[in-house]
Amino acid sequence: MKSRVLPLVLLILFLCTGSAFAKTVAGLPLHVEKFESGAIRLWIGDHISSTAVVAVPTSRGILVIDTFGVPEVDRELRSAIARELGRDDFTFLINTHEHGDHTGGNAVYADCTIVGHELVPENMQRDPADRERTIRWRTTRISELETEIAAMAADAPERARRDEDLILARLLLANAQADNAPPPPPTRVFADRMELDLGDVTVEMFYIGGMHTASDIAVLIPKHGLLLTGDTMADVWLTDTPGCLASFSARSGIAHDFPRWMKNWNHLLDRKDEYHTLLPGHWNGELSHAGAEARVRYVEALWNAAEQKAAAGGRVEDLQAENRLADRFPHLAESPGFAEWTNAGTALEIWCCMTGMESGAQALYALIENGADEAEIRAVVDQKSAASPKYFFVEAAINQLGYRFLNQEQPEQAARLLQANVEMYPESWNTYDSLGEALLATGDREGAIANYEKSVELNPDNTSGTDALARIRGSELAN
Repeated sequence: MKSRVLPLVLLILFLCTGSAFAKTVAGLPLHVEKFESGAIRLWIGDHISSTAVVAVPTSRGILVIDTFGVPEVDRELRSAIARELGRDDFTFLINTHEHGDHTGGNAVYADCTIVGHELVPENMQRDPADRERTIRWRTTRISELETEIAAMAADAPERARRDEDLILARLLLANAQADNAPPPPPTRVFADRMELDLGDVTVEMFYIGGMHTASDIAVLIPKHGLLLTGDTMADVWLTDTPGCLASFSARSGIAHDFPRWMKNWNHLLDRKDEYHTLLPGHWNGELSHAGAEARVRYVEALWNAAEQKAAAGGRVEDLQAENRLADRFPHLAESPGFAEWTNAGTALEIWCCMTGMESGAQALYALIENGADEAEIRAVVDQKSAASPKYFFVEAAINQLGYRFLNQEQPEQAARLLQANVEMYPESWNTYDSLGEALLATGDREGAIANYEKSVELNPDNTSGTDALARIRGSELAN
């Protein structure tokens, strides 16, 4: 009898210790959501928009969908999954798309078969310059957060969120600085649909790319009543910072296949009785059947409108003007993920696919990003007045990409792109205003002043321009 009591006591102590250990990961609270079917969902933090990792027990081992993206965290999450399920026979990992906050922990599951869309491996590769920019940005962000927190009272309402932001920022900076091998990409890939037979569980995957990344997929697990949709959509935000779920929009600069997207989503909607729970890729978003269907019908409506406009020889600007969110889709105007800029962007990407024309904004952005000479830039700009143009141009789209350069701390590239916008739209006050901001960021104060002055001349009500001129001139006087 005594020989059996001691092992039992040790087992109880081990389980209690393991449970206590599992309450936090990397200094952030660990959450485990248990579904009646036996699947579980894990995430860390009460405020940050962290990736939610789903684990499904099957007769052929544990299936995991997505990673947190930081190996040291994913190792702890893997251990937590094993404790919760009472087994550690991990066999499959699915990446819902290419982004690092879903694939960055793949090395932790290197002993598993990793599955994803065929575009994931290529798109996981990153330019070394991106790593350096990330390190600079995160270093600056950490300093900003430390300053903000130091000025807050311990019981300030925002303190808990800022503390979590700081922990996450430090984790991500350390991960970016680490001299680790790149995470392994999926070893089994597919283009349209794929099915995994896991014994007692069948898993179906469907391409739904283009609304977040080119490699987005949905994962259907009928036995568990689950449909996982990655970072593509949500109709409820549980926090003020929805992160990757912040917009529902066809992203520029990535591959799209809208007919296949609509085909696969309609197939999933036809089978909605097979899943009762839709899971976005981050814990702080929720998605309903009605919310998913509304978003599919929205894309279909824009596609049909573009088809009619293209057949009539219309322009993308007309498509955007006739399909403004507030006018054409008022039921979505206040829905999470929608804004006029996301709507305009989706219409533009649909137009590209519908007409076969290319976005002049994207072409110019890519050329400038790769250091093209002026002759190459001029060849694209001249297409605006060509009889049979290869490109179409939208002033707002060029402007938006100019600010992308600015946000990436590339002011010289921003100035080149926004200078082209001024040349193509010389009567627009906003093009001069934006170029003035870019030139000021490069240190060209005289150029900035000249463009701000032209902007105000064209639009005397442009307070952005007048305020910028006052700041520049005030600074000159102070010096």
